[in-house]
Amino acid sequence: MATAPAKTYPPRDTLLTAVLDFNLEHNPHVPFYHFARDGDPAPTDITHLEFGRAAHRAAHAIRPNRAGADGRVVALLAQADTILYQAVSMGIVVAGLVVRAIIHIICRVRGSGG
Repeated sequence: MATAPAKTYPPRDTLLTAVLDFNLEHNPHVPFYHFARDGDPAPTDITHLEFGRAAHRAAHAIRPNRAGADGRVVALLAQADTILYQAVSMGIVVAGLVVRAIIHIICRVRGSGG
């Protein structure tokens, strides 16, 4: 049985974006996600390195070179798998913006017949 990579934990009072960068530096090969794929008996891992890079790529795609003002609210409406959704959500935060998921509003309106 393979041993898990050693983990180093960030300070408890660290901001979410700093935790992402901390794990990129100190825990790059530690799994961030561990899941099964349909039809594949071997589990799949996504490491902190892979997730962190994806979040930073999303941040740059959403707000290249952090142009514009920090703190703007971005409404996120996406039909995507959990990993992609979380990478984009984290990318919005890394970009200095505020993410607001709005799917619950759509579901509420749809449920009311609107």
